[in-house]
Amino acid sequence: MMLKPKLLIALAIALLTAALSVCWLQYQQQAKNQQVQLSRVAEHLSHHLIAEPLYAAELMTFARTNSPIELLSLELLDTNGKQLVLVGESVKSSSLLAGNPKQQSPTLWHQSLSDGRLLVIRAADPAVSYVWVYGLLAAALTIWLVSRLMQRRLQRLFYQIWQSIPEPHRKQDPAETEVNRLSLAVRQLATQHDVAAHQATLNLQIMQSQQKLHVEQQAEIRQQLTQSERKTLQLSRDLQCWQSLAGQAAQLPQAELAFWLAMLNRKQHQTAEPNLALQGIPQWFAQTIRTILPMWPAGILLLPDEDPDASRYQAEMDGQLMQQLLHSLLLAVKPLIDGKELLISYRFYFGARDKLQLKIQYTGKSLSARNRQVLAQGGLAEPQWEDIPFEVCRGLMQQLSAELQIQELADLGTRLELSIRVSGQQPLLNQRFQNLVIYDPRPCRLELWRHSLLGVSEQVVATNSLTELQAALKSRLIDTVVVHWNYEEMSDNELAELQQISSRYQLILFAPEGLQQRFGTQPSGTQFISPLLLADLQDLPQPGSQFSSQQLLIVDDNPTNLSFVRAMLSGQGISIDFATTGHEALKMASHSRYQLILMDIQLPDLSGIEVTKRIRQLRHHQQTVILAFTGHALPEEAVSFRLAGMDDVMTKPLDARKIAHIMSRLRPLAETQ
Repeated sequence: MMLKPKLLIALAIALLTAALSVCWLQYQQQAKNQQVQLSRVAEHLSHHLIAEPLYAAELMTFARTNSPIELLSLELLDTNGKQLVLVGESVKSSSLLAGNPKQQSPTLWHQSLSDGRLLVIRAADPAVSYVWVYGLLAAALTIWLVSRLMQRRLQRLFYQIWQSIPEPHRKQDPAETEVNRLSLAVRQLATQHDVAAHQATLNLQIMQSQQKLHVEQQAEIRQQLTQSERKTLQLSRDLQCWQSLAGQAAQLPQAELAFWLAMLNRKQHQTAEPNLALQGIPQWFAQTIRTILPMWPAGILLLPDEDPDASRYQAEMDGQLMQQLLHSLLLAVKPLIDGKELLISYRFYFGARDKLQLKIQYTGKSLSARNRQVLAQGGLAEPQWEDIPFEVCRGLMQQLSAELQIQELADLGTRLELSIRVSGQQPLLNQRFQNLVIYDPRPCRLELWRHSLLGVSEQVVATNSLTELQAALKSRLIDTVVVHWNYEEMSDNELAELQQISSRYQLILFAPEGLQQRFGTQPSGTQFISPLLLADLQDLPQPGSQFSSQQLLIVDDNPTNLSFVRAMLSGQGISIDFATTGHEALKMASHSRYQLILMDIQLPDLSGIEVTKRIRQLRHHQQTVILAFTGHALPEEAVSFRLAGMDDVMTKPLDARKIAHIMSRLRPLAETQ
């Protein structure tokens, strides 16, 4: 290849610059080394000159002769700069050096002695090596000669090519056209090469695209085949599930069969996101228990244990999905139960991570290893009917992000704890009752009912016999009586006694339908199918709101006084009730709302003070005006009346002024409701 002249000149300049730079660096290094050597010679010689001052010339001559560098001269000057000893050539700058003793250089060095004399050493300049310059110039000359030689060879080659062209085609001088023709030929070859390379690149890209498309098509085909295979296996497995359900259809209750039909159909069309809605937890739990009762064996009691604090909250949750999960789990463990009861409880945990925890506890067989495998890993390849409920549970738990923990004791007892994330809110709800009594003939359940009913009542009294119930009704002022009776049988005496209680108190009965029919419909009674659920009590009207609103109650055991009062107030246009005993007054106050009560102090069964205390415990009579109605009242007696809850004292008999006082105390009816 022939280099252009400009390129050759630039290359030569670059090489020359590099050579000069190397020479300068080498000179600087040699000067530095020489200066170090001078310092060493001066230091070494100064020690000897101090020790042997008489032999200074001999010492300096010896040092000059044996110095590793070439020394031109060595001088010894006194303190005034006068020359004492000179070895070698004369130094003209010694006087100047004496005037500036701090000057140092690679060719001139001075060393002060301890006695004030000055040693001056002059060395030859460091040699400069131009071998790099000569070498690089020789290299540049060689390159130029080679370039010229190649140029001549190319010219001869062009001439030979020109001579090979026929004469008619040689219209121009070879010296003028050979370079142009060769350049044109080279450009054409370069163009052809570029076109061929571009075409080859395009062909390679096309091949790569086709190969990638082919790979993608193969991957898509494999994916489709895999999906088809999975779908076929899933359809085959779903068919086996439907066949298993068909085999069990004759043994299942109609409601349970319909439930599993809906679950298997839903399993094939699961929605991606839960449908969240705000709902009361006790209401959701009651609906869940009520809807599973038609599927549940009559011999196994679903015993609810409800969270009393949960009645104050509403939770944002998918109630239908959670209900299906709880139904599936209960029906899945139903064949394992050996006892007569299944305890199902819930607790709501409100805080940074709201959650609803459901517990199912029963006595019976433990979950098999196959059941655990289905709950943990999903359905098996060949499903059995026992697997399907647990498989449905697993799918619902995944959709709700629920967690299940299993605690067992070797075929004796099993507890399942199900935790579901919800979002809770706390509405402003007051407790529905003030004093409530629960009656259940089985003592083991009383603590369970008492704890749950604290969610709707401020105080709960638990009784397990009619004797205890009657004693509680006599010793306490009770709002409502709740009876839980999970048997079809009830003696006539027990039935009659409960009916008598319902005639005097609001009674809520949780019992089977047959016993409800025997019990009959009472004016103040409400009936539900067992078991006892808080939501049923929460939905009842507020105590007192179902009572008739009367304006005046007069309590007196003297018929003459009652007739006189009736005659005095008959023309005032107000409604009046009369009671002759304390218990009658308590019953009427429990079922009616009064604006004013005239309370006789001396009654045949209870004193008016005791009756007033009990009436004040009724929520709907805490603001009622109660006047002591007595023939006389000493000051200390009036104080005891007020301490019992009475507002004022009115002495017998009534007159026009007292009637006007009573009428002023009667507020409009709307204010008391």
